[in-house]
Amino acid sequence: MKKLIFGVVIAALLSGCVYTGTNFDESKLANVHKGETTKQEVISYFGNPSTTTVDSDGNELLMWTYSIGSAFGADAKVLTVKTHDGKVESYSVSKSKI
Repeated sequence: MKKLIFGVVIAALLSGCVYTGTNFDESKLANVHKGETTKQEVISYFGNPSTTTVDSDGNELLMWTYSIGSAFGADAKVLTVKTHDGKVESYSVSKSKI
């Protein structure tokens, strides 16, 4: 009986999930319109970005990253929003299995 309990505990520990970042709701992208939606509106939809940088043209790049992993692999997704003069110029979502 002790071996069975030990086995169940080990299996539970190995199957636990680990995640980083904040999961973002992709359905909210329906509210994002190029040239119209502001940076502040995007932040209100997805929360504070994981990373903010400025490219060589002065555009601000906002990135939200989320990954979840287990003993069986990991999945990651990244939302990148490029803004110019405070308005959305473009956005993309990428997903990958790690």
